[in-house]
Amino acid sequence: MALFTVACSDRQPWKDQAKRASRADPVVAQKVDSLLPAGEALDRFLAGLPRTERLAGGARTRHDLVARLLQAIEQRDSTAIEKMALSRGEYGFLYYPTSVYSRKPYELAPDIAWMLASESSAKGARRLIQRLGGRQLALTGIHCRREHTEGSNKFWQQCEVSYRDAGVPEKKKLFHAIIERDSDVKFLSYAGDF
Repeated sequence: MALFTVACSDRQPWKDQAKRASRADPVVAQKVDSLLPAGEALDRFLAGLPRTERLAGGARTRHDLVARLLQAIEQRDSTAIEKMALSRGEYGFLYYPTSVYSRKPYELAPDIAWMLASESSAKGARRLIQRLGGRQLALTGIHCRREHTEGSNKFWQQCEVSYRDAGVPEKKKLFHAIIERDSDVKFLSYAGDF
């Protein structure tokens, strides 16, 4: 009887466990509430957003995009840096539907995938401004080691940016990836060496 009492007292109702897990880990929370079909989860994520057909606020070439980034960092222009990265609408309408995160084995609900990606990117952007802001930066080259396609999107990853920092040559990964769609390019994320 004593063993039975101890075993029962250690058990928590399932709902209490799920609530604690969801507060501690958003991915667990998503799994607890994973009863939504993928299409409905995406519809909810996009609710209230204007339909997005193309990338806006980026550039026409990778070189121009990275040159604009260095100029914005130099000027500590966080608004310009934000506009060069995917917006929530671009993420939901153009990127997510064909991304690895929309299907198994990496499947994540769009709101969770967006939250993780946007927080990581914002952190990278802040660090770029903190560490390089106000300095004289001049682009000298870009070398991307990985290129791949998902649906209508083309990506360049593992990119090293060669630049001069007040005349001193430097080479760093200033961002995670560049996305191209219909001859427009933007940054997928600013998560890089910083």
